[in-house]
Amino acid sequence: MTLRIRDGHAGDVDGVARVHVQGWRESYKDFLNADSLAGRSVEERARMWRDVLAKLDPEAKFLVVEDANGAIVGFARGGPVREKGSVPLGTEAELYVIYLIDRVKRRGLGRRLTMGVFDHLAQSFSSVGLWVLKQNFAARGFYEALGGKATVEQPLELRGQTVTEIGYRFEPIPRSLISVG
Repeated sequence: MTLRIRDGHAGDVDGVARVHVQGWRESYKDFLNADSLAGRSVEERARMWRDVLAKLDPEAKFLVVEDANGAIVGFARGGPVREKGSVPLGTEAELYVIYLIDRVKRRGLGRRLTMGVFDHLAQSFSSVGLWVLKQNFAARGFYEALGGKATVEQPLELRGQTVTEIGYRFEPIPRSLISVG
């Protein structure tokens, strides 16, 4: 299967929204309840992504993965840190989101997406962080393998279910030798 990583743009909204919902459900099915899993719709995510992509920040990086048919199967976005919740990440930049649908996982795409965003962020920032669900041991292992250090925790309310997020910090930001565009 031929897969390509490229810069994302506003025309990718529908594909990104679909992957966002599918990736959410596939990635979190083992530790979120049915209401939390069902709480995201493609239509709602498309509205959110339309708003996000209408005003692209030059300090942010948005990458998508597309298959040979041009369908989006993954994406990642990061930029200046957004303080959410009650606990600050304590970094200058943040990996906001990364999702791949299950059928394309374990091919190095997650690493390439993450490092593509990190390479961009390292041009302007000295540290990057991200939030990951505490029970998501696969993702935590992935970020730790890249050199991330768990530093803070905070509760997150998802449709009546309280989970814990762990903040990971990368300082200095790891750089890639791989081109992703």
